[in-house]
Amino acid sequence: LCTIMKTLQLLQRLCHNYSSIYIQLSVSIIMHIAGKVFLVLGLLITLAGIVMTIGGGSALSDVGEWDVEGKSQFDGPDGTWQHTGTDWMIIYVSDDVDCEAFSVTYTNETGETGYSEDEPFFNKEECNADGTAGADDDPSGYYSVGEFRGKAGEYTVDGTHEFYTVGIGDVLLEEGGEAVGGFFAALGGATTACCGIFFLILGGVFAVVLKEPKKMQITESGN
Repeated sequence: LCTIMKTLQLLQRLCHNYSSIYIQLSVSIIMHIAGKVFLVLGLLITLAGIVMTIGGGSALSDVGEWDVEGKSQFDGPDGTWQHTGTDWMIIYVSDDVDCEAFSVTYTNETGETGYSEDEPFFNKEECNADGTAGADDDPSGYYSVGEFRGKAGEYTVDGTHEFYTVGIGDVLLEEGGEAVGGFFAALGGATTACCGIFFLILGGVFAVVLKEPKKMQITESGN
């Protein structure tokens, strides 16, 4: 009977020891795997954030570089133009056109070329010393030489050089949308990259603190 009791006690101790070791090993294995998962996720999220940030920055850098000829509602130097009167029209010419030599006359259906002799439909900008005009943010290869101020209607156009008539409202809407989209893409990319770096740090901590669980062997001795 004493031998049976000792055997039962030994079995009870073995079961308790194995249960405790099994739980410890399970937790250790799970945490070790979690560390690797965090490292992989952190790397992927960081790369995705970097790509988003670069894409957003590229979109922001392209703001102001729009297609002048593609957005032109009327191409000079001459012809007949039906103005809808729904937008503010800016006249663009290529950089190789001399500002001082450029001129254009708009004649409406009643034969008028302006509201008065001192106020023609075409309002020319002041020319710069380099032979151009316009602002520094004009698209590459072009500059704004003036604006059209006429009302809606049909006009006979007579210009000295090739030019492009662009409604600035459409440009502002498109460029504004591109700028906003690029900004939020860059902001979202930076936020995503920061989140990925956090995962990398967390995974690195797990990898350093939690070592690969070693196989353990338990021996019990008894009579």
